[in-house]
Amino acid sequence: MNRDTKNNTDTGAMPPYIRGLIVLGSSAVLLGALLVCAFLLMKSEQQEKNAGENEIHMAASLPSVQTEKIYTLAPETAAAVPTATPAAVYDAIVPESVQTVAIPTADGEEEEEKKEPETTGQPRTAKATTELPPVAAVPAEKAAQDEPDDSTPKPTRTPKATHTPKATHTPKPTDTPEPTDTPAPEYETLAKHDSSAAVTRLQNRLMELGYLDIDEPTDYYGSVTEYAVRLFQRQHNLTVDGVAGSATQSLLFSDAAEKYCLKIGAEGKDVRLLQERLCELGYLTEKETDSVYGENTVSAVKSFQERNGLSADGLAGEKTMAILFSEEAKISYALYKAQKAATPSPTPKEKKAKATATPKADTKIDTFIAAAKAKLGCEYVLGDSGPDTFDCSGFVYWCLRKAGISCDRLNAAGFSAKSSWKKITSLDALQRGDILFFKSDGHSRVNHCGIYIGSNTMIDASSGNGRVIKRSLSAYWKRNFVCARRPW
Repeated sequence: MNRDTKNNTDTGAMPPYIRGLIVLGSSAVLLGALLVCAFLLMKSEQQEKNAGENEIHMAASLPSVQTEKIYTLAPETAAAVPTATPAAVYDAIVPESVQTVAIPTADGEEEEEKKEPETTGQPRTAKATTELPPVAAVPAEKAAQDEPDDSTPKPTRTPKATHTPKATHTPKPTDTPEPTDTPAPEYETLAKHDSSAAVTRLQNRLMELGYLDIDEPTDYYGSVTEYAVRLFQRQHNLTVDGVAGSATQSLLFSDAAEKYCLKIGAEGKDVRLLQERLCELGYLTEKETDSVYGENTVSAVKSFQERNGLSADGLAGEKTMAILFSEEAKISYALYKAQKAATPSPTPKEKKAKATATPKADTKIDTFIAAAKAKLGCEYVLGDSGPDTFDCSGFVYWCLRKAGISCDRLNAAGFSAKSSWKKITSLDALQRGDILFFKSDGHSRVNHCGIYIGSNTMIDASSGNGRVIKRSLSAYWKRNFVCARRPW
């Protein structure tokens, strides 16, 4: 028995535990092989996807190149085709019962592609490439070895048209923006007591339009500048507050800004000054000087304009004002008749007596200069002519009357054109008591006057300084000197 058992052990069946180990080892090997296959399959699919995306991008970068499909022959078919173009190969391996799908090309157009119905037959792959010359046949075994798994994505993996790079990848030149209107400049609000270069610019513009008569532009926003701004606001129906805000300056520095002109509805000191002059010439009565430019004033201005050869529109503009405050202004016809009827013809005896009573010129000059010195420090007020407030021409007028010189109340330009007074055109020829006339930089119109007292010095009512002062004839005054008049 023991011998038989031993023989069976050496030559008989394998013990169970050995068989178990072998089965377990075989299963492990099989599982490992499956895992390796799965890994290689996943890697192959990823490579196919990457290759497909790369070819799509390459096709997009070469939009003018047309593509064809090349399919790899199955091993048993490749040996039967010695040489073939991609189209011939395609015809040889694709059956008639194929489906047609549209594949977008690089130019954005759709190209039809034939697709096999899904079967369990031999697989084939498609690859987009440029047209190639005929290729030599390759042995089936070598073709199977050389053909990469990721050469071409399957038709089912073809990216949709939305994945095709669009024109946004090629930047287009942007359109040149159309010019737009320049926005209106922002202006700094200017008010009384401000001091800046913007104030000087404001004053120059007000002088240009006739709202400001100032001896010389400054950078200080004083009472005179404030009053001029009020006049501008009044004429343009703005809020009359004397503050040069954005709205006021925008209009002031625009082409729509009007020159100074008195018209119906205006009220103020400048209207009263106009009325007083019309009253002096016989066009208005004293009761009608009410500082309001109403119907009576309009009628008086029209009468003056007709009498002096101007357009009778009732507006007191630049031309009307220039003649009104000059010695050329003609009195009304009614006043002319009244003066002619009330003035008897003088007798020779009266003429002689009047001539002997005339004081000497030196005495008048001394009185004239003494009156000017007595008013040093008095306040400057536009349109006033004494006894305690003056503008430049009002100051000269008041001093002339104190010296016994009879004349009308004119402005600086009017006094400068008074032909009965001797005209002096050189600063070197000036004498004590001469009346000096000046313009400003950038403006040719006479806008200031003063009294020469000798030694290169004058006394004047200065709008820039706000009072009556004594000062030397600086380079500014010498540069803007127009002429002088000698009333003695």
